Amino acid sequence: MNRRLQNTIRAVKQAAMYVPVTGYFLVFVISSWLAFLWLLQQQRMPDTSFSDIFSLLLVVAFAGLAALTGIGFLTVVISFLLFTVKKRRNKVTCRLGTVTGNVKSGRPQQLVHLHISPVFKPLLGFVKLRLIYDNVHYSDKFSLTTQKGQKKALSAVDGVYEWPLPQIKEYAVQKVLLYFEDFLQFFSFTVTLPCNSRFFTKPAVTPEKELKTGPRKTEETNKRIEELKKVEGEHLHYKSFEAHDDVRRIVWKIYARNRELVVRTPEVLDPYASHLSMYASFHTGFDITGNEVVQYPFQDHYKTVIWNTYLQLVKQGFEVEYLSDQQMAVPSLPDQQQTVQYTISASQWQHDKPLQAYIKPKEAAVVLISSLNDYEEVAKLMEQYGNDITFIFVQLSKSIRGRHIGHWVKWLFVSEEKHSYEVYKTSWRLSRLRSRVTANEKKIKQLLEQYAKPVVR
Repeated sequence: MNRRLQNTIRAVKQAAMYVPVTGYFLVFVISSWLAFLWLLQQQRMPDTSFSDIFSLLLVVAFAGLAALTGIGFLTVVISFLLFTVKKRRNKVTCRLGTVTGNVKSGRPQQLVHLHISPVFKPLLGFVKLRLIYDNVHYSDKFSLTTQKGQKKALSAVDGVYEWPLPQIKEYAVQKVLLYFEDFLQFFSFTVTLPCNSRFFTKPAVTPEKELKTGPRKTEETNKRIEELKKVEGEHLHYKSFEAHDDVRRIVWKIYARNRELVVRTPEVLDPYASHLSMYASFHTGFDITGNEVVQYPFQDHYKTVIWNTYLQLVKQGFEVEYLSDQQMAVPSLPDQQQTVQYTISASQWQHDKPLQAYIKPKEAAVVLISSLNDYEEVAKLMEQYGNDITFIFVQLSKSIRGRHIGHWVKWLFVSEEKHSYEVYKTSWRLSRLRSRVTANEKKIKQLLEQYAKPVVR
């Protein structure tokens, strides 16, 4: 019943986006009519010339307001009809592009560039937009900002919008809503445009504690790297000359002294010296259906730690191979790092692939686990490989910190926006899942303390 009510409320909100009049217009009409009736009752000398003049002035004043409103209405209707005709003739161009997004103040941001033409703006009015993404979600209504050095287009909507998004993941924009509004913002006519575009928000780069690890020697060395690593010290060694050796490597100085033919051992280039396999499990042993705290701040925090761990290993000079625990269609990206970044951003909590089915212990060098991983699964893995593999345990509850006195004062007087981490703090305190997750965290943390390599974050 609760879900049905939520769907009904969502449908009503979506339908309200297409209503051609705004709330300002309704307030204006009601308040004007009440004011007109009240002023008519204030005539102190009825049936006199003063009363007639006063009534006439009221009629003139309200007729002027009606004329002003009518002009605003006409400007919107003309612009709306012209655009509708162009759209039906398939002469409207809609382009949506994105540039590198990041995380600011705990929320993902995406810079969106939009170009729609031809668009004839209402006289002294506005053209506002709204994006429909992931089929059912709507962005807030917004106006585009013209970039520095860019001239405003007279017959087009062109500019950028810094879009605050609810989480780190891949987004699909299906449609753009255009709102033609008059200068009084009383009327708002809506047109829908198809505009298919996909992009993903990216985890923030944050400072992390230094991670000391190294590649593991594996039985199957079938992964080569582009940059070959020299094996230190081998070029100083010598061996006796054999028939298949290159005569150019004979050390003639030694032959002159000892009459022995020896050759230098050539430098060995090992294509597997810096290879490192990194795993990050998104498996959860808990029922997290409908839990926004787990789906939003916990998942974003986990992705951020994974990405920064990957960057730290790359900076240490390792050839890092990130192995995901879920299948996905990865788009063509310029380099390996962006491919890994996309894979991390697009990952979701899953129930299908536990640790035992995901990790190859003989190859794994770094394994990230979270508070949602099953304790028994972690214990089995740690018992066998706790001293060989670097396990990084991410305590998800640490991403929802308690309030200090300043937060409580702000909570009393400031309304928090939707998807704010401050809102999630309250939800997490009241969640039935909280006690079970924190108990699981405590058990895993105590388990990891028995081994030398694990890292707790």
